[in-house]
Amino acid sequence: MSKNNNAIITMIAETHIHSGVGQSTGALDLPVARERTTHYPFIPGSGVKGAFRVWAKEQAGMNDKDIGTLFGKEGQADSDAGGVGGAGNLLCSDARLLLLPVRCLSDAYKWVTCPALLKRFARDCKRAEVPCPMTIPDPGDKKYFGHDNQGDWLGLEEREFKYKGGVDDTIIQAIKPVVGGDEVNLKNRLVILSNKDFTWFARYALPIMARNKLDENKIVVGGALWYEESLAPDTVMYVLFGERESAVDTIIKAIETAPYVQIGGNETIGQGWFKMRKYPAPPPASKDGGTDG
Repeated sequence: MSKNNNAIITMIAETHIHSGVGQSTGALDLPVARERTTHYPFIPGSGVKGAFRVWAKEQAGMNDKDIGTLFGKEGQADSDAGGVGGAGNLLCSDARLLLLPVRCLSDAYKWVTCPALLKRFARDCKRAEVPCPMTIPDPGDKKYFGHDNQGDWLGLEEREFKYKGGVDDTIIQAIKPVVGGDEVNLKNRLVILSNKDFTWFARYALPIMARNKLDENKIVVGGALWYEESLAPDTVMYVLFGERESAVDTIIKAIETAPYVQIGGNETIGQGWFKMRKYPAPPPASKDGGTDG
């Protein structure tokens, strides 16, 4: 841990994720939350912290006293006890996007990212004092960096991109711990587009599902048909944790034994589940009780 005891927690979606804004946008009734300036999907820090509070009690098995210390005491305002009494010791960022799964014509899907997201991840790692050296070139419009076995052209959704070259190995090594160390799968799936091209997929390539409510005769109730946007399974996001007092170590230890957290809506239909990892993973313990390497 760093002297400020910050930590990066990466999260891979195991199911569809819907963290919405509660209002319609044109024909889409329930869009996901997006950053105002970039249109990248994200999950607000308030939603992340609330989900982790439930996780701490139901998955991690923490007691009410520890939960109050970490996340704040219910019913106590932040202005109490010198201005921080109700806020809790754990500091939690938004969940930020890193890799977006996109439908591919030559594969099941590709993990798509862009220089802006990679540079942001590197900055957040620096703020957490976590080493994450990367050389991040820009492929240019309608071009991509990826694995050379995909041919000269790559089809993503209905768009085509021309091969520019392989992904720099510093990026592979930085992202590998995020996806569990499977370097071969990462090399085959990772695609880097320009910021402009990636933004199109962030805006228009997310799954949209029709939802409805049926009456006792299995007929759609009037006005109860709606369209809901979500993040697809295998979406990769991350959260930066900090602390006022000792808090981060408690969360990291709990994640080791309870690595799944539910965030967002539709919990009763199995949505919202992420698998968490500390970034980077600690080295494995050796047989003599130390660490390897």
